[in-house]
Amino acid sequence: MNSIHKLGMLGLGGAATATSAYAGINYFQKNKSTISEHLTDNKYLLISSIDNPTHLELQWEAEFKSDKEKIKTLIGFTKDSDEEGGQALKEWCESKLKEDYSQGAKHLQEVKSYCVLRKVESQLTRNNKKILTNSSEDSEKWDKTYEQRKKTTQLSPRSQVGLEGSWPAGDTKTQDLPKIKEWCELKVQSYFLAHEDTYTNVYNWCTEDGVNVNPPTAQ
Repeated sequence: MNSIHKLGMLGLGGAATATSAYAGINYFQKNKSTISEHLTDNKYLLISSIDNPTHLELQWEAEFKSDKEKIKTLIGFTKDSDEEGGQALKEWCESKLKEDYSQGAKHLQEVKSYCVLRKVESQLTRNNKKILTNSSEDSEKWDKTYEQRKKTTQLSPRSQVGLEGSWPAGDTKTQDLPKIKEWCELKVQSYFLAHEDTYTNVYNWCTEDGVNVNPPTAQ
């Protein structure tokens, strides 16, 4: 084989290697997911998935208010308006969600904290509200909260927690409380949606502070 032929073969080999390398890079780039795609694939629901524009705006504002000082520091927001803060958080999340995903991606944990829908339980925790449990320590607290709800019939009708009929004159606590606890366990694991009443109802029926909730005073 003469030298010219050898050089030609080397050139072809180099071209093939370069083509393979390019194809590998191209494949990697096409298959690299964004943070948004990664979260969606892992069953997170993005706040931006809310279709109704009014509900979406309320959700961003509620998310901003839920951890205001930390979020203001994170996104560099200095104003006092919660509405504008919600909009600023929305824009920050949109920017971060477009970035390429990696386990060490900057602000990944913050995106998981502030750009996705959270459970009612999480919202209560952020507001420093303790959910009543089935432990014996909380038994008396359940009783007191139940009695308080009987006093706020318009604010807390029995139907709110799946109980039938109106509040009876007699004592039905033994029958009612197991159903209320079951309702609470279910609802604290539902998504916190700012436009719904679920959070308020759970707060009234299922937390330590519920015993202090009174009907609104007449104006």
